[in-house]
Amino acid sequence: MHALQIASWRIAIAGRWTARIAGTLLFLLFLAFFFGEGPPDFSRLTSTERLQFLGMAALFLGLVIAWKWEGLGGLITVGGFTFLVAISASHLRMWAFCVPAIVGAVHIASWARLRVGVPAGLAPWRLPRSFVISLVAVLAVFLLLCANEMFGQPPLMTPTLHPDGVLLGAWHGAANSTPVEFIIHPDGSVAGTVGDATVTAGRMTYGRSWFGRLLHMNSPYIITGKVRGDRFTLPLETRGEVLDGSLFLHNRPMRLMLTRRQAGRLQP
Repeated sequence: MHALQIASWRIAIAGRWTARIAGTLLFLLFLAFFFGEGPPDFSRLTSTERLQFLGMAALFLGLVIAWKWEGLGGLITVGGFTFLVAISASHLRMWAFCVPAIVGAVHIASWARLRVGVPAGLAPWRLPRSFVISLVAVLAVFLLLCANEMFGQPPLMTPTLHPDGVLLGAWHGAANSTPVEFIIHPDGSVAGTVGDATVTAGRMTYGRSWFGRLLHMNSPYIITGKVRGDRFTLPLETRGEVLDGSLFLHNRPMRLMLTRRQAGRLQP
């Protein structure tokens, strides 16, 4: 029993520092995304979107609080994740939210064990420096891979897209009542119009690498180009016979669902 107590104590120490380091990197990643993409315009958000942002803030803020109050910080993080899942069960499939929640759970478990006290007769023990260095290196690589997925257009390690019959052809829809049409060619180039403006330098690529697919980050595809000299991006995913995404133009997202225009379909 005494050996088990010692082992659980050491595991709790390792868990505490693993969670602290991982939580700090995740919080920095959240800040990079928050300031890199710009804070949301709350006046344009729906009530559900505001609640989602509140849950995300709790999810990551708890990781910082855990440095001072480990149990409380872990509870705030896990509570934020639970709140997000209550809003939409789809958050369970998003690793960008699941990983912080796991870190928060480790904080709670470590706090629960360490508050019991040091086992009698246990000599002072610290994590080996080599372990700490290796852990920091692994987490730093994770952070860089996440940053690559968030800010790369397309991210590094993304293969070249050769559109097949599922994507090829003319697609049309409306973004905030503005008619939109894109024609996707076999070489990945994209032509079309947004309103009465012609799309130039249009290109369709994969929107994420293998790492992004693993963590369910970003959309599978992205169309980029210019309209009257202004750059736009259009992250997309396939939903049956529809291409679903948001058109970002003038730093404003506009929901856009594209359906195939049969008369304009191109053959590969």
